[in-house]
Amino acid sequence: MSRCVALRWPASPWLARPPLADGPRRRGNLGDAVDELLIFSQTVEGLLRAMGPLPPEARARLRALGIDVDKGLRPASPLEQFVAVLDYAGSLVAPGLPPHEQARALGRRFMDAYQETLIGRAMVAAMRVVGPWRTLDRLAKKFRTGNNFSQTSLVRLGPSEARLWCNHVSRPGWYVGVISRGLELAGAAAVTVTALQQDEGGGTFHVAWR
Repeated sequence: MSRCVALRWPASPWLARPPLADGPRRRGNLGDAVDELLIFSQTVEGLLRAMGPLPPEARARLRALGIDVDKGLRPASPLEQFVAVLDYAGSLVAPGLPPHEQARALGRRFMDAYQETLIGRAMVAAMRVVGPWRTLDRLAKKFRTGNNFSQTSLVRLGPSEARLWCNHVSRPGWYVGVISRGLELAGAAAVTVTALQQDEGGGTFHVAWR
């Protein structure tokens, strides 16, 4: 019989801040250089929860990718390893779809899995209080609870429209799913997140809602 993996989630980083300015805002320790891009265990656990119950063949495949759920997770995993697991997870949760859509679907499931936890429910409640703009403004801080490298830049384009840049975007579809579902949970409606550009530095997204 398959069994799910118990998860642990970080405390909410969304706290009240002054209103967002119209100019570009960068978040993250921009001056910090890291020797290795790492994904922390809570993010890997969230991804495993989004995958659902793990049958033996899935556990074996994850073990081959360097994630042994039966022995417990390491405190951090290399970004390249996480991306490989993400690709595999996407093929499980959305088989038959193109890779970009698999990653998008997985990102949305990741956010839904997050809010099913005790801490996740509290965080989503806080997101609903601060709303979409401040949720976007806190993305770097949110991402940095799960890795050691995230930086973001946000430009307000209109009352409910923005251009968002994130560094080290390996799979744009994953960001599209995470951001779109996160904004919905923050109270936004008719959310659209479109990947505009990807290069070695990162990825740029157009974000809109009502």
